[in-house]
Amino acid sequence: MLRKFRLLLLLFLLPTAAFSQRYGRPYSLVNDQQVLLQVRVENKSRYFRAADLRKMQPSVVTQSDLATKATHIYEGVTLEQLVPLNALASSGERLRIEFGSHQISTISAADLDIQVKPMVVYLVDGKPISGAVPYYLVIKFRGKPVETMVGVDCIAVEASR
Repeated sequence: MLRKFRLLLLLFLLPTAAFSQRYGRPYSLVNDQQVLLQVRVENKSRYFRAADLRKMQPSVVTQSDLATKATHIYEGVTLEQLVPLNALASSGERLRIEFGSHQISTISAADLDIQVKPMVVYLVDGKPISGAVPYYLVIKFRGKPVETMVGVDCIAVEASR
């Protein structure tokens, strides 16, 4: 009888041990510091880790903060390296960027300065970005200073409607 009780108890507890969760998410996701950046083009998604970005051709942008007068060096990869060829070529394309705490920004490709390419940043002043989403997006609009979006987790290239 005791043997049957132990077996029943083991079978009852096995599913909870196999699928242990914390805050509604499996432990493997909570403890994994490899946060993914999603890039969508024409409803097809690609995912990148910071380690994947470091293997690509790096780009560097130096930007001065007007408020604090501090200069920061941003290192990352241009958006062109993350999307298929010619995806950003049309001026009718738009970028839909999800960043921060559920913020969304839609930018027309025609509004961007063609001299400064949008760049996904993974290092600031030589140090990895800390936080829940360790990616910035550095963009420059025509006739305006360089702008930085913090905590970028998804970039979608969409055709204008």
